[in-house]
Amino acid sequence: MLTVAPGLPVSAHSVLDVVPQLPGQSAAAALRETAEVALAADDLGYRRFWLGEQHGVRGVGGAAPAVLAAVLAARTDRIRLGAGGVLLTNHQPLVVAEQFAALAAAYPSRIDLGVEEQRTVAPSTAAALAGGARDSFAQRLDELCGFLRDGTPGRVPVGDVRLSLAGLPPPVFVLADHPRTAVTAAVRGLPLFLAHHCAAAATSAAVEAYREHFQPTGPKVRPYLAVTAGVVAADSEEEAMARFAEYVRVKTRLAAAGPRVTSAELTALLDPPLTGRERGRAERLMDDHGYVVGSRATVAAQLGELVASTTADEVMLVPLAFDGLIRSAILRTVAAGLTRIVRTVPRSAPPLIATA
Repeated sequence: MLTVAPGLPVSAHSVLDVVPQLPGQSAAAALRETAEVALAADDLGYRRFWLGEQHGVRGVGGAAPAVLAAVLAARTDRIRLGAGGVLLTNHQPLVVAEQFAALAAAYPSRIDLGVEEQRTVAPSTAAALAGGARDSFAQRLDELCGFLRDGTPGRVPVGDVRLSLAGLPPPVFVLADHPRTAVTAAVRGLPLFLAHHCAAAATSAAVEAYREHFQPTGPKVRPYLAVTAGVVAADSEEEAMARFAEYVRVKTRLAAAGPRVTSAELTALLDPPLTGRERGRAERLMDDHGYVVGSRATVAAQLGELVASTTADEVMLVPLAFDGLIRSAILRTVAAGLTRIVRTVPRSAPPLIATA
């Protein structure tokens, strides 16, 4: 009999989406699917729906989280929208601050700003983004927070540079996959989201570093820690494993395709069914603690164990599927599993948020 570890309610779980886009699928269709997933998350009582920023990654359409957050905020009612996260080393802090200040003014108490450091990017993409600036991630983070807090960058030269549409700023979160970045958040008293789904081996050290170095910036500021988890949940263990293997099959083939492959060639590449080698890869990935795959009871138990081992305040789910209907189904299955274990807050209760 499955033993369930104590966990967090649905309202302490969130969602990260990267706008998956399969070859041959239009941009409009990919956006519509992500909007449907956001609506499902809103209806189910999840806390946030964040959009990642990735450039030059085949199969991923999420490159403009501020724009996408605006689109989804207009379509949803309660859930918080935001970036998970803006690659701050690709953007000028003033531009990011003004974008999210405008969003926060348009959708009060519903906008989050997650930021992270871009470590690896193709040189051509970096050039197109005007990357390669000498400012470090920490310097840009300080400047961003200065604009949002005081309307000015907080460092010289200030001159006439001031934040437009300054008002109640959105909370700033740092996304990290390494203890060094966790410390960057900690010494500034900022909430931290750990990319456990893609860097599980670093999670324990990052948690320890964050809590050890945390410096509160006010009497009510405390450490706030969230962890991500790649999730596939279904009615049975077998169905969940089949869906996970399908996700691995598609992602592996997209990653292996050459840079000049046409959309038609990609579609043909994806046609053949799952191979034994791909199934073996999916089974090996099941040993990665960043993935949670199984029935709703299994997933709820493993999420509870993740919370217990990391002392996380929140879990951000990354539904592992390219199909929007499957991503929504995963969220419904997880919510059903969590509801059977812990009582969720009433739907009308105010969302629990971290404040920067």
